[in-house]
Amino acid sequence: MKFALLAGGVLLANIPHMTYAASIEAGKAMFGQICSYCHYTNYDEKFGPGLAGIGDRRDVAWLNMFLQNPKAMIRNDGYAKNLQENNAYNLVMPTFPEMQDETKRADIIAYLKTLE
Repeated sequence: MKFALLAGGVLLANIPHMTYAASIEAGKAMFGQICSYCHYTNYDEKFGPGLAGIGDRRDVAWLNMFLQNPKAMIRNDGYAKNLQENNAYNLVMPTFPEMQDETKRADIIAYLKTLE
């Protein structure tokens, strides 16, 4: 995957069918509103796994598919299935209406890629 950091904290992500320059700041705000209830931005598990380094473990295409349809990914992807099977609370990430919008997914992914 190729990424170019642009002025103002905007990341241009190479996501299939997308020509949108993703906003890290918009992704961070959305993470705070949606994702932070279950995920930490470090390596610690909350209700879901800690997301630090997720950009090194999974590529943008994988993240895009998982955010759009977590249940389908758990059925069809070994890594996603392993995450669910090892969840201490036996939780499955819900499908969020916001994640059906490719622009919002790109924003979240841009932010997730900054987590170390």
